[in-house]
Amino acid sequence: MKLVTIAGTRPEIIKLAHLVPLLNNNFDHKFVYTGQHYSPNMSDIFIDELNITPDYDLQSNTSEINVIKDKMLPILKQLQPDWVVVYGDTNSSMAAALAADEIKSKIIHVEAGVRDFDMHVPEEALRIRIDEMSEYLFSPSSFCTAVLSYENIKGKVFTSGNLVVDVCKNLSNIASNKSLPPSVPKEFLLLTLHRPENVDNPRNLELLMNHVCSTDKSIVFPVHPRTQKNLQKFGIKVPSNVLLIDPLGYIEFLSLMLKSRLILTDSGGIQEESITIKKPCITLRHTSARWETILLGSNILFPPDREDSLDEVIRKMIDKKIFKNPYGENVAQKIIEVLKNELK
Repeated sequence: MKLVTIAGTRPEIIKLAHLVPLLNNNFDHKFVYTGQHYSPNMSDIFIDELNITPDYDLQSNTSEINVIKDKMLPILKQLQPDWVVVYGDTNSSMAAALAADEIKSKIIHVEAGVRDFDMHVPEEALRIRIDEMSEYLFSPSSFCTAVLSYENIKGKVFTSGNLVVDVCKNLSNIASNKSLPPSVPKEFLLLTLHRPENVDNPRNLELLMNHVCSTDKSIVFPVHPRTQKNLQKFGIKVPSNVLLIDPLGYIEFLSLMLKSRLILTDSGGIQEESITIKKPCITLRHTSARWETILLGSNILFPPDREDSLDEVIRKMIDKKIFKNPYGENVAQKIIEVLKNELK
């Protein structure tokens, strides 16, 4: 039984870090990295931090679905896998699903059933389409399983949990012992921004900087070069309570999360990581695809155009006790056990 896992972004690679070795040990398996988020230091992330190596690196350096699909098709035609494993809702995953369908391979979708319930969100159409195309669907929570049930998805659905739990559990000890940059204060909030509607929109970016200015808490902001460039381009002043630092490797970033009091983010993955490590989260968007975190009270939405005080929301959330993790445990092993039983 031949399996090929295809991924192309840093968040996918991080979450798949514990699943890929198990697939290697239990199946005739190859791992293809599309390079949607290609950069020269990605090999460092693979080898030094996560101890996995792609069998094929396409270095596509593009998010164009058709381009990625055309680059991977020759490899899939050569390998002729019975099953193609895709993760989440990225353009690489959509390209992989389309390529698998073209060569008549069956699709396994990990992180199925995630929904914003907002078709304006670019990922939403991809999630739905990949779920519709998949034979086996592994959902990260009972909430996502319920969504798939209501949508009458034809494939077979399993509630496996979220692979982020495995990653956080396995790397937390290393991360907690890692020293922070000397400029980072002892007590701080952590801020991340990357979504285009926040960092490429001058009004929203300025509104968010005004909001973080409303608190007297120190905020550490690992800033992406594109965001840094836009702050300068749009003439937006960074508040004095915000410390800009360079982007970090995953273990260093996990260390920041673990040592922060609260996390402000527009990232879906960080919303998941926050509840997993029991940190309160404020999501700087109008919507979220991680409704479990909101329903359990560990996460609250605060879009840029909200008119009340971010400081008041921070004070409300900062001492929030988080008792439940909706994303399971030993997730990679659960997926392997299901596949061993099903793919006989």
